Amino acid sequence: MDAAPPSVSFVPFVSLVCDRPRRWLAMSREIVREACFSLYHHRFRAALSMLGISWGIISVVVLLSYGDGFREALDAGFRGAFSDGTVIAWPGQTSLQAGGERAGKRVRVTADDVLAIGELPLVKNVSPEFMQEFPVVYGNRQSSHLIRGVAASYGTMRAERPQAGGRFLDEEDVRLRRRVAFIGTEVQLKLFGGIPPVGETIRVGGQRFEIVGVMEEKVQLSNYNQPDKYCIFIPWTTLGGLSDNRYVATFVWQAVSPMLEPKAIRQVREFLAKRYRYNATDTRAVNMHGSEENQQVVGGIVMGLKMVLTFIGVLTLAIGGVGIMNIMFVNVQERTREIGVRKALGATRREILLQFLLEGLATTFAGGIVGIAVSWGLVWLLSPRPFLAELLDDAGRVTDIHLVLSMPLIAITTTILMIVGLVAGLLPALKASRLDPIEALRYE
Repeated sequence: MDAAPPSVSFVPFVSLVCDRPRRWLAMSREIVREACFSLYHHRFRAALSMLGISWGIISVVVLLSYGDGFREALDAGFRGAFSDGTVIAWPGQTSLQAGGERAGKRVRVTADDVLAIGELPLVKNVSPEFMQEFPVVYGNRQSSHLIRGVAASYGTMRAERPQAGGRFLDEEDVRLRRRVAFIGTEVQLKLFGGIPPVGETIRVGGQRFEIVGVMEEKVQLSNYNQPDKYCIFIPWTTLGGLSDNRYVATFVWQAVSPMLEPKAIRQVREFLAKRYRYNATDTRAVNMHGSEENQQVVGGIVMGLKMVLTFIGVLTLAIGGVGIMNIMFVNVQERTREIGVRKALGATRREILLQFLLEGLATTFAGGIVGIAVSWGLVWLLSPRPFLAELLDDAGRVTDIHLVLSMPLIAITTTILMIVGLVAGLLPALKASRLDPIEALRYE
């Protein structure tokens, strides 16, 4: 008879596979225990290392939060003058030849053309704007102010918010050519002092106008001709009784969405170019300045500032990382015989590497946690910092720099901290793992 085939047992293989996670878990616990014991045994040295990292984290967090606050202050200054998606347009003169006509032709836009822009699909609001300075009289007080003839939608686009008890111009005022006026805060101060102006009558160019509202104090970092607080706003249809309002000085329009502002600008340019027969790519024919340009200006300024601040903060943090690296190298040198004994007893290079790397990371992250906690307190104590509020008469102080410890900022700081911790702990850990056990045992 043939001999029976030898039986194959899978028990040792299964046992080996099942024991591997337990061995890794036991090894990880031992590595963590050894790392914690080493940090506790050299706690004064570890504390000094943590201090360097904490100082670096404080520098990064405070400087970057200052940069974020700087951006918010500039945004608040621009938002006070214009709503999102609002574009200011100035008719100019052509700089390109088109339709058989040479460059240099002056573009003169009428109020009817401006109102027709409001019918375009990507335009939500539009208003012609006529500007002229007139003497303004109330009782025995007289001063000269810039009169702006505008439409009712102008108040929404230019953020002209009335004080309590008043209003901005409405559609009926424009349609019926009412002699009503909305005045700025400086006009109120010069003509009325402490007298409530709503309902009172002033004379503009010899004609009587009823005050229907007074502008709220607003932050205005961007303006053209004069800040709004020095101006008087009346219906553009009424201004025809004071001066010629055939051609607009400027016109204001708003895109249906801030995201569609670039497309809306192209649409308006093409509409006007077709009507006035000039090249649609000629940006000088009708100059336009929108909220997108403001964002680009603010973004460029803030990006440059944040790059400088980030470099300074990261450099400070890197110095702390170098301190940890030096102390870890000293630690490796002092524990050379210990490393030799551990290797002689069977410790692998990976285990030695993980132990020292863990010590470096633990020191780094402990210092980082302390640094973030201290930074939170400093951000709370240092905010707000004076910036534009005094210059812009900002009673609400929204244009001061408000430092904020945001989640993206913490994420950026944590990423930088991880890189510093890995670099600071990896090099000494590699040196420790590569020590020859025989030479290490001989080390005195």
